[in-house]
Amino acid sequence: MKGIAHFASGLCVASFVPGVVEQAAQGGLLIALGGACAMLPDTLDFRFAKFIERRDADIIPDRAYPNPQALAEALAHQFALVQPKQPRVVQLHPLRLGVVNWVTYAVRFDSARGEVVVTMNGVEGRAHVGTLDYRYDGALEVIELGGPSLRLSRGTRGYCVEFLPWHRQWSHSLVLAAALGLALAMALGSLAGWVGGLGYAVHVLEDQLGYLGSNLFWPFTRRRFDGLRLLHASDAIPNTVTVWVSLMLLLLNLDRAQEMPLIASGPFLGFAVLAPVALLIAIYARRKWRRYVASLEVERNRDVLAESEDAVS
Repeated sequence: MKGIAHFASGLCVASFVPGVVEQAAQGGLLIALGGACAMLPDTLDFRFAKFIERRDADIIPDRAYPNPQALAEALAHQFALVQPKQPRVVQLHPLRLGVVNWVTYAVRFDSARGEVVVTMNGVEGRAHVGTLDYRYDGALEVIELGGPSLRLSRGTRGYCVEFLPWHRQWSHSLVLAAALGLALAMALGSLAGWVGGLGYAVHVLEDQLGYLGSNLFWPFTRRRFDGLRLLHASDAIPNTVTVWVSLMLLLLNLDRAQEMPLIASGPFLGFAVLAPVALLIAIYARRKWRRYVASLEVERNRDVLAESEDAVS
């Protein structure tokens, strides 16, 4: 999810810790610690882990003749170099031609055909790599200023492709959330420990709703657990729902801390929380279903085209 959604969730979960909203009503800022700690996992990744990643190869378009087929073959060659228990980390780059002129492209993995597919300006290049164990949905956009890195390895079900291997590893651990809570409790008191630990943990759990997953129990585990594949981090509706629900519950908790609450909890939860959330989720589910049906149609048309080409040849 986006940073604002995590921050709102951290504020919300902090408001459920006994004593925090009472302190906030008196001008205390402890509740803000929940929002800050909820943003900490991604801050560690994008400000630290990203820059210490070891890379084995860089894929970049040729300056003289940017060609999607050449890029697909270059990436397929990296698969061929992978050895058992010796994965390779490959960084995808755009090509800068001028101040605002970039050569960008998209990469996706066709698991059904065992191919890597590169699309550039509507032109598609394909290269065969073999059996693929790839579960990320959609294409990987290599846009201005940078692209993603991929970790290629051999597994029991073929070549494993791990998207952004530096992301959601040690930083997205529930064990680390507990350790942070303990450290804050020792330094600032038990209330701060609960607020900080829960804020950190809610970020980790929210990220499990997506595709990438997280290494939930680092340092006791070394891999990311698969996400629930319910949403993408950039999807507008899930982020909107998260921010809305968090702020509404935060408002309700702040009101309940007053001597004379002004909000009737039942009607408020029904009309301000459940009703709009149900509507937005229904719209989101419908969109996802339409995209799924459209993807099936694309694959069906591609199969028909392939069979037609075989018949002609």
